[in-house]
Amino acid sequence: MHNTRAWNRLFATMLLAACAKQEPSPSPAPPAMALAVVDAAFDTNASNAEDAGASALAWAEAIRLEKWDEAWRGLEALPAAEKTKPEVRYARGRTALARGNATSAGQILEGLEAALPLLRDDIARYRAEARLAGGPYELAGEYFAARATASDQLKAARAFAKADGGSGTAAKPTPNAARARAAADRVVLHAKRTRLEEAEARAIRVELAGLDAAAAADARWICVHAPDSPFDKEAEPVLARADAQHPLTAEECMARGRAQADAGKANDALISFERAASAPGKPVAHADRLRAKADALFKARGRYGEAASAFTQAQQLGGPHAAEDAFMAARSLARADRDDEAIKDYEALAKRYPRTTWADQAAFHAARLHLLRGRWRDAANGFDAYLQHYASGAERKDATRGCAISHLMAGDYKAARRLFGRIADDEDGLGSARAATMEALASAKDGDKTHAIARWTEIARTRPLSWPALIARARLAEMGASLPPLIEPADASGQPEPLEVRLPPPVDLLHRIGLDADAEDALRERENVVTQVAAGRSTEALCAAYGILGHARRRYQVALQIPNAMFAQAPGPKTRWAWECAYPTPYETHVRAREASERLPSGLIFAVMRQESNFNPDAISPARAVGLLQLLPETARTVADGARFSHDDARLTSPPYNIALGSIYLRDLLTRFRGTIPLAVGGYNGGPDAIARWVSRSPGMDLDIFVERIPFTETRIYVGRVMGNLAHYGYLRDGEAGVPKIDLKVALSQ
Repeated sequence: MHNTRAWNRLFATMLLAACAKQEPSPSPAPPAMALAVVDAAFDTNASNAEDAGASALAWAEAIRLEKWDEAWRGLEALPAAEKTKPEVRYARGRTALARGNATSAGQILEGLEAALPLLRDDIARYRAEARLAGGPYELAGEYFAARATASDQLKAARAFAKADGGSGTAAKPTPNAARARAAADRVVLHAKRTRLEEAEARAIRVELAGLDAAAAADARWICVHAPDSPFDKEAEPVLARADAQHPLTAEECMARGRAQADAGKANDALISFERAASAPGKPVAHADRLRAKADALFKARGRYGEAASAFTQAQQLGGPHAAEDAFMAARSLARADRDDEAIKDYEALAKRYPRTTWADQAAFHAARLHLLRGRWRDAANGFDAYLQHYASGAERKDATRGCAISHLMAGDYKAARRLFGRIADDEDGLGSARAATMEALASAKDGDKTHAIARWTEIARTRPLSWPALIARARLAEMGASLPPLIEPADASGQPEPLEVRLPPPVDLLHRIGLDADAEDALRERENVVTQVAAGRSTEALCAAYGILGHARRRYQVALQIPNAMFAQAPGPKTRWAWECAYPTPYETHVRAREASERLPSGLIFAVMRQESNFNPDAISPARAVGLLQLLPETARTVADGARFSHDDARLTSPPYNIALGSIYLRDLLTRFRGTIPLAVGGYNGGPDAIARWVSRSPGMDLDIFVERIPFTETRIYVGRVMGNLAHYGYLRDGEAGVPKIDLKVALSQ
């Protein structure tokens, strides 16, 4: 067993560096609970509770909240005899390591395997981590060198390089230098290495090799493929000294610039592209350099006007990419909020390059910009033309949606009704239900109120607590129609037998001392121990076992096995366990405190967390968003500065820190959007400036139409799912009173 979360955090740290109160009382439980969970950490009959110092485990809660200094003070205040007990020693060693006191951690963990054999592998690894930080380095290197992963081999290379201490030479390396080189070689050749792992391994080889051809080759690789890494700063000088006769070629300069652009370093990228013009080797065409420059400016986000100019210049040079360049120029203008110019350029592109995929895209985006500008008739005409001309167009699905909304807002209710009905027939699940709510709205405006009421009632009944159901109920209330129950009542017939669940060793120990992340990993390896005593109720037993812990990553994964039918009725004696498993409340003490301090709606943090990361604190998205609430490093820095928090990007995988920053950001968004939760949620995903811009162009538009008009498919779906999460959390905690009510007539203005 090993703690995968800790090792993932080490990777996240490297990646991020390179990218450089009173808790509210819970709602009362139902009269009869189907589940009896035995939590050994608080079971006074547990045989080892006294040995763990259960009467004074405040330090364990500090560990659980990652308050390492507080935990250390509590542990050090224990009587000497208490501090020597094995699990307390383990807690002390882990806490010392988390505080950066590697020497103490290594000493505390020394020889602990004999007393805690089930934690043997973890103890050995953490001791090796302590030795990697504070020595003896050679022993750390030997430990990691025996492991197969690229990350472990990289640690071995680091450790042996530290053990060498520069005492050898390139011509006559020491044994440890040779072992460091061998480990670095294995990283470079490893099939599952990351780009940044390879960059560090090559940097270690450069340091060990001296100014020879091998060092020049590694430095060149770093310059070209990892210019965003911490190792680039030294790579260029090494290359200049080791191979002065062969500076970066033009193609290598271009590759370097593209890597810098992908990392958001637009200015550095532009310098690299300029260098390519005079660099040796095969020349790079001016058009290609211009297109690369334009792409870097586009990725910089705030420089869309410059990007539009550069793409236009590239398009004017002609060539095989001219149509794409014209499209990107228009798209850049739209991002720069110069919509009229963008529409003109889109329409010109569609005429000039009619048989290209870019003409398809341009025709769609021109109509969409009319829609976003509130020019309903122009938008309807544009979408109608697109759907007629591009019968199998790449954007046909979104064009149909845009066309339906445009006709609805233009007063063409029959056309809107027909189009929304087509979407409802073509979509599945919640997508179909969302379109059906809009088809009902078009029907009501067309005078067919009977059909609209029947349709909304059906949606409210068959999709309880979902976003479409919330909208349907709001529309029914607006029309004065009777409302169906929020959800069918629970089945109260029969009471299930209580199911007793205990955490197996060493999961119980890890949970008892506050290491819930480790406990979660350990339990995953021992799930059969839990399920084998729960015949026919294995999923329920696993949900209960993971529910004892303060984390929910694995619990949520287990919940995906639960049939949807269990959520069709209100939580009751037979189904409450399923609801609590699918809508868990990890880190609850901390989350409830943040809700209170930031005055957030109850359950909103959990609703966002569930959608953003599935409760995985180590999640890193392709867009570099990190942690439970998926914060971009730059957003996190801005929020931390405003809150006067001491900030380090590496802390974003820490649940308490991520939750703190995310809750402040949600509070800021709610303030900006006057407490309208769907708008704040949309801003969280799609960017607050984009939401504000769309809001400013939506006079007279009701909230449900606005959400369906959001042009980013991901954001549109995201808003609905988070609102559905919020409704479920609210109902589970406070019943009907906890379900958010939708104000359709919210003022869409800033």
